[in-house]
Amino acid sequence: MIDYPINCRRTTVNTLSRRQILGSLGLTVGASLLTGCGGNLQSSEQHEKAAPTDQDRKGGTKRDHLGHDWQYIQLAPDFIAAEAYRLMPEGGCMYGLFAGIMTAMAKNRGEPFLSFPLHMMKYGVGGVGLWGSLCGALNGGAAIIGLFERTKERRENLIAQLFSWYEAAELPTYRPNKTKDSEPIPVSVAGSVLCHVSAGKWCETSGSDVGSPEMNERCRRLTAEVAAKTVELLNANLKEPYKLVGLTAEVKSCLSCHSKDLHDTMGKMQCGSCHQQLSKKHPTVPASTPAPHY
Repeated sequence: MIDYPINCRRTTVNTLSRRQILGSLGLTVGASLLTGCGGNLQSSEQHEKAAPTDQDRKGGTKRDHLGHDWQYIQLAPDFIAAEAYRLMPEGGCMYGLFAGIMTAMAKNRGEPFLSFPLHMMKYGVGGVGLWGSLCGALNGGAAIIGLFERTKERRENLIAQLFSWYEAAELPTYRPNKTKDSEPIPVSVAGSVLCHVSAGKWCETSGSDVGSPEMNERCRRLTAEVAAKTVELLNANLKEPYKLVGLTAEVKSCLSCHSKDLHDTMGKMQCGSCHQQLSKKHPTVPASTPAPHY
């Protein structure tokens, strides 16, 4: 509290009329309400436009409203893969990937990475709480990309690169070092970003049961491999933005009608992994056409 001289306080009270005081209070309250509403009314697109541009990225660091610096620095994919493999048993695939990258950032940068509540990423295990939806490793990779890339187009392209690679690649090929379980294991092509489909196809290929030690090892190695790929993409993004090569022939064919004419669907994931029984009106497109490799 400011200690005004006594004569100053007395002059202020005597000079201002009751109407002037109430009027000033009304203006203050009104301005406060407008300011509060203005923040809530700002659209997500306006937030996107306010994100740092390429020039901002080169000229300085990105900070949140508390002044925290969330700038990405180049990391070694092999090291991150090993960290994700090590941490995955503590909280699942999404946690292992996210924690592996964030702990590496914390060692290099300190705060705010040291204080991030990593435990929240445990929800992604088994395709979000064992619901078999989005693969937890991909969920964690997209979260990392979203943390470090605030430009909408670049962020979506990076996620598209990661997801398209996952759909088409033979995974997992990662082999942990200095462990008794470092021998190669069976690989499979998911053809989908869904945990339910991805894990199911691997179990079918390997002859292993869902929830078996063999499948757990597969998911652990898969987490490591997706973590390494995420870091590779972010490292390249420091130099120049990725340009999406394109969607698969299958997805393009589906979206040419369902997205442009029928307006009854959205998405970029391969369609054939789920929609296998189609009417005769549909064009002949090989199901699960491999996505281009990047």
